[in-house]
Amino acid sequence: MMVLPYSSSYASVWDEVVESSANGTFMFQSRFMDYHRNRFSDASVLLGDEHGKINGVFPANYEHDGTVVSHTGLTYGGLLTAANRHATDVIQMLDEVCNYYRTKSCKRLIYKAVPHIYSTTPCEADLYWLTQRGGSIVRRALSTAINLEDPLPFSTLRRRRVKKAQENCVTVARSSDFKGFWGILEENLSRRFGVKPVHTLEEITLLQSHFPTEILLFTATASGDVVAGVVVFASRGVAHAQYISANEYGKEIGALDLVFSTIVSDCQAAGYKWLDFGISTDHSGAHLNEGLLMQKEGFGGRSVCYDTYLLNL
Repeated sequence: MMVLPYSSSYASVWDEVVESSANGTFMFQSRFMDYHRNRFSDASVLLGDEHGKINGVFPANYEHDGTVVSHTGLTYGGLLTAANRHATDVIQMLDEVCNYYRTKSCKRLIYKAVPHIYSTTPCEADLYWLTQRGGSIVRRALSTAINLEDPLPFSTLRRRRVKKAQENCVTVARSSDFKGFWGILEENLSRRFGVKPVHTLEEITLLQSHFPTEILLFTATASGDVVAGVVVFASRGVAHAQYISANEYGKEIGALDLVFSTIVSDCQAAGYKWLDFGISTDHSGAHLNEGLLMQKEGFGGRSVCYDTYLLNL
């Protein structure tokens, strides 16, 4: 088996593998990863058979302390392979990946597993491999997702909030006004947490131009002004709420509740299987924001784990 370091000359082959994989999303596409490639020391590799056919890809980056991560710039990562790969194939591929990183003097692998809801078919042989090779979970974050094929009902509070937004003549629609929403988002994050969005306005508009059907903005408008919005990253049957924010008036009148009610309906009509709200934990999963979790569960969501493993090489 061949292990080939990624270079731009492999971009089209890489993207073909991601597109045909059982567990890849558009965030693994080269056009997405390229926007922040200069922030990381790239360690991504492709895996080929004896005939030169590429059967898997492994997005990763090197850290300064002999650690390789899959991938620091992504929410999740790991080995991406086609649905017809057998468990023994996956195990062999991952063994070869580790052998390759050992030749680069890497001492440990941080493996950010793809949550099961993002896979088109069961493909968790990598988790078996991790435990068989001595890996252990070092971070377990808790997300919340709605099964759109059999959703739980909204809670009484969430239904009341939807009704309140409607009574205040809030309208929700797909929008291209990222600038208007980003102002609300940046203000909220700065005031509450002292941080900025992961993506700048320039970065998110660039990415949206590359992925116009995958990166979607839903905004709530009242009296002609944007008062709330949600940026959705959508692919492979899963709609992920990447950014969620409302200004003070939007919070008061339940604008986000109406946004999510609209998103649920639109995603069901489009045939999506899951709506993922993202994690409600911080400090490597040690702290659970129960208020945020309760809000997400009020829309009918239930728990999904985002697991990160450590494997000594």
